[in-house]
Amino acid sequence: MTARDLTPAAEARVLPFRRPASAVRVRRKSPWLVLGRHFAQALLLVGAPIAIGLWLFSSPTFALTRLDVDGNRFVERAWVDRALSPLLGANLLSLPLPLVEEMLSANPWVEGVTVQKRLPNELRVSLVERRPAALLRDGLTLAYLDSEGQTIAALDPVRDPLRGPRDLLLVSVAPSTGAAPAGAFAVARELEAIAPRWAASLSEIEVLGEGDFRLYLGELAFPLLVRSGTLKERLAELEKLLPKLDQRYPKLSFIDLRFDRRIIFQPAL
Repeated sequence: MTARDLTPAAEARVLPFRRPASAVRVRRKSPWLVLGRHFAQALLLVGAPIAIGLWLFSSPTFALTRLDVDGNRFVERAWVDRALSPLLGANLLSLPLPLVEEMLSANPWVEGVTVQKRLPNELRVSLVERRPAALLRDGLTLAYLDSEGQTIAALDPVRDPLRGPRDLLLVSVAPSTGAAPAGAFAVARELEAIAPRWAASLSEIEVLGEGDFRLYLGELAFPLLVRSGTLKERLAELEKLLPKLDQRYPKLSFIDLRFDRRIIFQPAL
């Protein structure tokens, strides 16, 4: 078959392209609109937390108005209230806890402080106080001592008998000796290890000098002058001698055990 044999109907028919009547016309978005949308989203992500933070740190809801204090025996609650009064009304969220601890540590009785925030407006304070182990008599003054022989605070004769521990050991130090009171606790522990019954009745230790002490015991009607580190040997010798002394002397002023191989005693007049 040749090209001449093709009929017009067999020829390919090419139709002109026509745009559908229902076609949607796409419009390009404005770059300013896209930029504004991104800016609004960024402002929402960043600005909202800032606004919330400003509200939290400025709202009167979180202003400190309440104090809960425990663990205080020698530290008066009124003193705690006065010490922390400058912080009342401050925002609890932004309040630095180390500042609270520093303010309370100014009291000589405070050994440790634990502070907790309780939202929305309360501060909880737990105090750890120093423990008094003895009363120090230095001349005419009395002060509390801890177990390390360090002075805590002066004895208040009006309030302390009502709240303080009773039957504390009395440690006396003559100002002229310049001796430290800490040695009194060492000799008291030495006595307890050797003669527990006598140690239980120990009421006062007078520091005479470095290593020398005068002990007042309820078990004996007279004081003992001793030197630390020698009690084990010297008290054993004294116990052997006491029955003879009781028979011969109705009353003694003192017994001195500080000298080697000698026991010095003074009959009472």
